[in-house]
Amino acid sequence: MRKNFYIETKLGQVHGRKYGQSDKTIICLHPMPYSGGYYDTFCNDLISQTNIAAISLDMLGYGQSSKIKETISIEDYAFNVIEVIKSLKDSGELSGDITLLGFHTGSAIANEIAIIEPELINKVIFVTYPFFDAAKRAELLGSQTKGTIDESIDCLKGMWEFTITNRSEGISIERAYENFIDQVKNMSVSWYGFYSMFNYPSEERLPLLQHVPLIVNDTSSLTEPTKIAMALVHSSEYVELEDVKGGIFELNTDQIIEHVSRYLGE
Repeated sequence: MRKNFYIETKLGQVHGRKYGQSDKTIICLHPMPYSGGYYDTFCNDLISQTNIAAISLDMLGYGQSSKIKETISIEDYAFNVIEVIKSLKDSGELSGDITLLGFHTGSAIANEIAIIEPELINKVIFVTYPFFDAAKRAELLGSQTKGTIDESIDCLKGMWEFTITNRSEGISIERAYENFIDQVKNMSVSWYGFYSMFNYPSEERLPLLQHVPLIVNDTSSLTEPTKIAMALVHSSEYVELEDVKGGIFELNTDQIIEHVSRYLGE
């Protein structure tokens, strides 16, 4: 069962989805340029298989949250989510143990939240971590392109092929279409999240994390970067997914939930 909600913050309105109710809640921070809807399958499977509740948020500029006119930093996203969490706690909508779960850019935001407000949350989960050293970040910034909309349907072709045509076997076309629509809605700001990530000094920030995170690695372009990130935190629980298929939050939810449940003592 999913309930939508909105929270007013200093930087704008944040939209979220709440799944279930428990004294243990996972707050899911999405990869950009998607929205919190990216986790819909995972969150529904989580509450049906465990006693853990979930909340997925749309980062500012994405999904149904307020639009932003310029890029903001990973730290800005972190402070914004902290404001949302505190508001949910004050209203009684959120109580008990809070775990952050990030994927791709969401992992960096989770890391920063845990550094800024370590007592606000109990545990942290990175499902891969997009680690790039300073030289690589500069290279990626230099080669970054901005999403543009023009009168030709060709501007949507790449997204359609990536999300629909070349989707992994097992992902329904309806679910893939939902993610495609997310990308189209966020097209003009699709690069904001990448810009923030490529300006985030993970080599300086990861060693500041005092929690012992669960690091879940997959088989992708981030396999090795995730291992580098693991080496930078003072301690972690590290696991690798088996028989990895593309779209792990659609096709590998059972494995992720198994690791998450063990980490949270379920």
